[in-house]
Amino acid sequence: MSQPRRSPGAAPPRSGVQVLIVDDEESLRLALAQAFKLEGYRVTPAATAQEAIEAMRGAPIEVVITDLMLPDMDGIALTERARLMQPGALVVLMTGQGTIDSAVKALKGGAYDYILKPFRLEELFVIVARGLEQQRLRQENIQLSEINRRLYELDQIRSDLLSAITHEFRTPLTIINGWVDLLLGQHLGGLTPDQQESVVAVKQGAQRLGRLIGNLLAYVEFERGEINLQVQEVHLPELLRSVVQPFEPEIKERGLTVHFDLDPEIPDLWLDPEKVGLLFANLIENGVKFNERHGQLRVAARMVEDDLEVGITNTGTPIPAEGIAKLMQPFIQGDMSMTRSAGGLGLGLAVARVIVDAYRGQIAIESGIGGGTAVRVRLPLRASRPAPVGEA
Repeated sequence: MSQPRRSPGAAPPRSGVQVLIVDDEESLRLALAQAFKLEGYRVTPAATAQEAIEAMRGAPIEVVITDLMLPDMDGIALTERARLMQPGALVVLMTGQGTIDSAVKALKGGAYDYILKPFRLEELFVIVARGLEQQRLRQENIQLSEINRRLYELDQIRSDLLSAITHEFRTPLTIINGWVDLLLGQHLGGLTPDQQESVVAVKQGAQRLGRLIGNLLAYVEFERGEINLQVQEVHLPELLRSVVQPFEPEIKERGLTVHFDLDPEIPDLWLDPEKVGLLFANLIENGVKFNERHGQLRVAARMVEDDLEVGITNTGTPIPAEGIAKLMQPFIQGDMSMTRSAGGLGLGLAVARVIVDAYRGQIAIESGIGGGTAVRVRLPLRASRPAPVGEA
């Protein structure tokens, strides 16, 4: 055995690691003990297997370096005991040329590695350091796997909670809308102007809550891979005008002017009115919410060959180029602080993208052109009935 000399590729010392050195040859045992102490390890020497077993009973051992041939027990049997008493210990066997077969057998029994006598200390240091590093990485992988498992469970809980909440909210919201419509339709008697204004405000709030719930449901369905398109024949210009209608009070309050540029040649299309209505409601809501006062809002639609192309353009403050990509991420707005002027969950564009993806379409945001922002949607409608997500 040569004296220790740090080689350029050798691993750094493992400060504080407890090493048990077992060898009945005193000079080798003491030399190894001294060498490992100099490398920063804590060392317990043992001359026999029984001494080693007593040491393993007394304290945690991280590395066992043992001779294969001991007076009271061979190294293979000691390895087996070490694996039972100190399951996390790294066992390295020292052996002579004539006992390599036994060393290989010990490896199959749980030893990490073996080294042939005579050997250089650097070789043994590298074996031990490499084994400890592999153990560390293995433990980190186990911890990461556990963390990932817990994150998956938490994500599933979040998804289930969102789904349950949104479904539970829909029932009372339906009741609210029903009574509001009865009131506004004068079916329960006439309303004073103040009462009429109050009920309209309730209806606007209920409509906004309905959009938020719709966005959450669509996002949960997307995360679960369950979003499907329930298609029926839809007259698109009528759908777009109906989508704008709930925003008319805010449009009037902000002094906005709405321009419709809807190609009269657009045929009736097979679409999911709820999903597509939510898609364009989100875009129009953003076009209103982030517009300048007394600004313009343009809603355009046309057929380009067999594709439907819809553009929503406003004259609000342009969005910085670096912020456009983030807007397609869920729960993101340009300003998500509690003091922001525009409300919402930051799901509108993310859900719009999800619905566009369900149609295998495209959505793009252009900002700064003409001083405002344009969102363009293109839905390929070559098939009269789009296949649900996941089907070819």
